[in-house]
Amino acid sequence: MNLFLLPEQVAQVQWPANDARTQHLKKVLHAQDGDIVDFGVVNGPRGKGLVQWEKSGAVNLSLKWNEKHASDLLPITLLVGLSRPQTCRKVIEQASTLGVSKLIFFTAEKSEASYTESSLWNQEWYRLLIKGAEQAFSCHLPHCEKVNCLETAIQSSLFATFRLALDVYEASQAISEVTIPNHENNLLAVGPERGWSQSERELLREQKFTLCHMGQRVLRVETAVVASVGYLSANYWPGRGWTGE
Repeated sequence: MNLFLLPEQVAQVQWPANDARTQHLKKVLHAQDGDIVDFGVVNGPRGKGLVQWEKSGAVNLSLKWNEKHASDLLPITLLVGLSRPQTCRKVIEQASTLGVSKLIFFTAEKSEASYTESSLWNQEWYRLLIKGAEQAFSCHLPHCEKVNCLETAIQSSLFATFRLALDVYEASQAISEVTIPNHENNLLAVGPERGWSQSERELLREQKFTLCHMGQRVLRVETAVVASVGYLSANYWPGRGWTGE
C-alpha cells in the first residue's frame, strides 16, 4: 500500500502490535520513531502521520491533514457478469486502483447461482476497494453494488452515453478501432467467465452498446477488465484535457 486509508479524520490513531497495518509499517516500510508516512480519509483529504513506537510493539501516529482534494475517479462505469468469487475479488481491487467511478456486478444468464452467496458480498468487497485505493495513492472509492441481471445493471447507469461491451465471439471491430469521444461518461460491459448468452447480446445491441474485442485470444475476466479499462483511462490522463472534476 502507498497510503493508509482511515474511515474518518482524526488527530491520532494507535494500532496494536498484531495489527496488519502495524506489521506493514514495521516489516515493509521499516518505519522508525519520527518517520512520516502517508494517510488519507475515505473520500476526504490526504495527510501525514508521525510514527512513535511503544515498547509493546504498538504504534502511535499523530496526524496532520491537508485540504480535501478533488476526486480523481474517471467517468467510467464498469458492468461485470458475476464470476467466481476469487475472480470478482481481483476485479474489485484492480478497478478501484484504476479509478473507475462505478462498479456494478450482475447475475448473468451464464453465472453460477451460488456466486451470489459468497462471503465476498458481506463486507469483504469494501475492504478490497480500500486496498485498491491505497495502492493508487487515492482517497476516493468507486461506488460498488451487485444486482440481479444485466438489464438492471444497465438501468442503473442510464447517464452513461458511450457504451462498449467486450465480446470475443461476435464483435466486428477491435476496441482500438472504436472512436472514443472525449469526456463522455463511459459504460463498459464485461461478461462472466462463460461469456454472454445470445439474449444478453441482443439486449446490449438494443441498448446501443458497441460490441468490440481485444484480439482473438480469450482472456480471463480480470485480465479483460484491466486491459479495457486501461485503454479507456488513457483518454483522461494528464495532457488530454481531463481535470478530474
